[in-house]
Amino acid sequence: MNKSNKIDLIEELTLYHIEVFRLPPLTAKVFAYLMVMHPEDGLTFSEMIDIFKVSKSSVSNSLNYLMQCEYIIQYNKIGERKRRYKVTPRYLDIRLKRIKNNLIREKYLTKKMIFMDSEEGTISDNINYKKAQIYLIHLDQTIENLTETIEQLDNLTHSI
Repeated sequence: MNKSNKIDLIEELTLYHIEVFRLPPLTAKVFAYLMVMHPEDGLTFSEMIDIFKVSKSSVSNSLNYLMQCEYIIQYNKIGERKRRYKVTPRYLDIRLKRIKNNLIREKYLTKKMIFMDSEEGTISDNINYKKAQIYLIHLDQTIENLTETIEQLDNLTHSI
């Protein structure tokens, strides 16, 4: 992939992470850059300041946020004092587990709403009840698929 295509992909991923995950713009850009460029040794703090041409505090805030979310890790190379940052090898696992947990919560809340409506006798609209049941089946299938994918990723990680 040439540099122009990589820059386009970084910009697309940045917008995606801003819109979907509500990351602040610079944080999304730092994360997208690390994902696409994936330097083997990661990047140092000063390298990021040079790349993104922003203040130290802006880079620091972005890195701290990404570490809190467990999207990146920091480490030191042997014989080097500078900390380096790169995308955590567990990023995909973490992301899928969060999605799965959100779907489990949504399923619980949907069931709770259906139960409350049935107890109050307000399930007068049979169509909406059927839609909710279809949605619950979809959630079950999606949760099951995510569980299988997470297990496959875990198996792959443990076999290395």
